[in-house]
Amino acid sequence: MTIPEILKITSTISSALGSLILAYRVTGILAALSVVAASHEANINQLMDRSNSKPILHWANSTAHVQKAQKKCLLYFGFFLIILSGLCQTIALLFS
Repeated sequence: MTIPEILKITSTISSALGSLILAYRVTGILAALSVVAASHEANINQLMDRSNSKPILHWANSTAHVQKAQKKCLLYFGFFLIILSGLCQTIALLFS
């Protein structure tokens, strides 16, 4: 196996892994943002409906869900793999 072939294989694998990691993280972040948006919507509806005699429920620490879902190490690693893929492709083109 030649160096350009090894670089192309490495590029393909790192691109696929990076894309999967980023897709996984984006899905987690969107799920957390959905929870936060739903909680804020419920609080706003309770505050606006003054005819309701029920007590108003407050959802606290909603931003903690988003911060927990971020997992920045995985995001950085996913971006690193995508960049590595591009570099391997470029170097493979230079060697061939």
